[in-house]
Amino acid sequence: MRIKNYFLFIFPLILLLVASCDPSSTPKEKYYSSTKSTNLESENVQLVSIGSSKYEVASCLKKKPKFIEITEQPPYTTYIYGKSTEKYDVEFKIVDNQVSRYDLISNKYATEKGIHTGDSKQSVVRAYGKNYYEREDTGATIIGYFDKTHKFNIEFSLDDKDKVGGVLVQKLNNEDE
Repeated sequence: MRIKNYFLFIFPLILLLVASCDPSSTPKEKYYSSTKSTNLESENVQLVSIGSSKYEVASCLKKKPKFIEITEQPPYTTYIYGKSTEKYDVEFKIVDNQVSRYDLISNKYATEKGIHTGDSKQSVVRAYGKNYYEREDTGATIIGYFDKTHKFNIEFSLDDKDKVGGVLVQKLNNEDE
């Protein structure tokens, strides 16, 4: 009887774990060695770049974040600018008082090379070059670039019409090297 109860408890957990994995998604780290480096050193949004201090975020955007989320493990803070935490314009992940990542999901802000949400994949390739990787993640096509010298990564999420739906810029972890 105990074994039957054990399986009734464990089986749904295993099923949930398997169902939540997206077998079509490939982590970007798999493309690191095969993708040529692209210089992303000057990449920023409103003069806020990877490594900027948390104080520079509010100063450069000329206002305090509308929402602040604090995560304890691992410790980081998220500064969110926009109408809500779901429909934001830009959000910054702050680790050790410095920007380690930012996301753009509205056309209010652009990348350093002028790419906004709604721009075409062709516009991204014209602006950033042909040294990109392409992968699938949770049903979306992602094209991305690595700056191996400065340890940055930028990714553009594309919709089914090859239009930019969001932009992610982040510091690369040491394990990506």
